[in-house]
Amino acid sequence: MTLSKSKGAAGLALLLLCAANFLDAMDVSTIGVALPAIQAELGMEATSLQWAVSAYVLGYGGFLLLGGRVADVFGHRRVFLWSLAIFAAASIAGGFVDSGPTLIAARLIKGIAAAFTAPAALALLLSVFGITNAAAAGWQAFATWGSLAASLALILLFLAVEARHADPMVPLGMFRRAKLRHANAIAALFQGAYVGFQFLATLYYQNVLGWSAFTTGFCFALGGVFVMFLAPRFATLAQNRGATGLMAVGVGLQAFSYIFWVTALGHVDPILLVLFSQIPLGLGYALTYPSVQVAALSDVEDDKSGLASGLLFASFQIGGGIVLAAASAVFGAAPHFGWDPYVAGIAFVALLAVAITLLAAAGPRTSAARTPAYQAAE
Repeated sequence: MTLSKSKGAAGLALLLLCAANFLDAMDVSTIGVALPAIQAELGMEATSLQWAVSAYVLGYGGFLLLGGRVADVFGHRRVFLWSLAIFAAASIAGGFVDSGPTLIAARLIKGIAAAFTAPAALALLLSVFGITNAAAAGWQAFATWGSLAASLALILLFLAVEARHADPMVPLGMFRRAKLRHANAIAALFQGAYVGFQFLATLYYQNVLGWSAFTTGFCFALGGVFVMFLAPRFATLAQNRGATGLMAVGVGLQAFSYIFWVTALGHVDPILLVLFSQIPLGLGYALTYPSVQVAALSDVEDDKSGLASGLLFASFQIGGGIVLAAASAVFGAAPHFGWDPYVAGIAFVALLAVAITLLAAAGPRTSAARTPAYQAAE
């Protein structure tokens, strides 16, 4: 194969794999602007509406570790193609649902398929490029505390089995890697804060201001533009200068955006509210998202890249589901205390983002990541 053909194949692979990861991530965001229409069309209660989002992110996050390990064992390309096909089939089926439960089921299947697609795609990218271095029931209800207790028991059982198994799905030694551990924590929390903000802001723009789904989606498009054009440049900067400082600055900008939204709500024109909150939010996301990936994968061997990718994406999705549930609980409980639900919910997100900024700044201070030479795909 000539050098030009090799570069052309690599470019095509980059386009396809990035498109697949874009679809995985976009599926969390795009449903947000359709939530009011879904609620009206399918007759879903407001307290169950969050499951249209949570089913996807929980299926995504819950199976990412398995997805990463399966990709390493059975082949990244094979797992990527099969899971992408299932994702497409579930997407088509989701367009024909006629009830809330069937929509949630379709979203869950899509999330599980994405959990196998994402780590396989990122691992494939690692073989092509210098990237390796790169709540309504209440707390007293059985359904609430019972599920939490069951989750804790399953986590402890998982750790016990993995510690004793000769060939564990997740070697526990992975969690002794300081940069990977810190990046996963930041990924879970900052993504959770963003998903919580997006959920509540979407409902406010449509239910309170009366904006259409298209207008609401356009409000969030500005942040996406920042990520599209600036994230690759910040990834290079994180590789050359280190990722910890960029993570702290990125999450700090997001915290500023949430604080501005809460304090300016009702005092400035809604258009200005969107504009001046989305600029720091988009810039902050463009800084943080590539930085956590560079930090997480900077000291991971090639044969563990799928597992490390699964851990990272699991952190993104599980964090999104947990923080969204917490923000939704604050939103639902706020009227009982005489608080504005939107202010209370996003104030919670803002306080969390401040804490995340401090956690990001306290991360490991290491030298810049070594960038490996270009490696063509097999």
